[in-house]
Amino acid sequence: MYCLQDGTWLLIDQVNLCSPAVLDRLNGLLEPGGVLTIGERGVDNDGNIHTIKPHSNFRLFLTMDSRYGEISR
Repeated sequence: MYCLQDGTWLLIDQVNLCSPAVLDRLNGLLEPGGVLTIGERGVDNDGNIHTIKPHSNFRLFLTMDSRYGEISR
């Protein structure tokens, strides 16, 4: 979450070893105008689910090693 807010780069190495839940959570972030939804924090005072809009300089890089399988869908 710090990378999203600070605008730094994040590398997720061997993304094909991530659980499907992690990849599902990232899907919304990777959409145009996407945000990261943090449902575990509950809702704010206005009843809205907490979300983080990425800083304009934030970049996400994913790498994988095909010897360990494909990326989960």
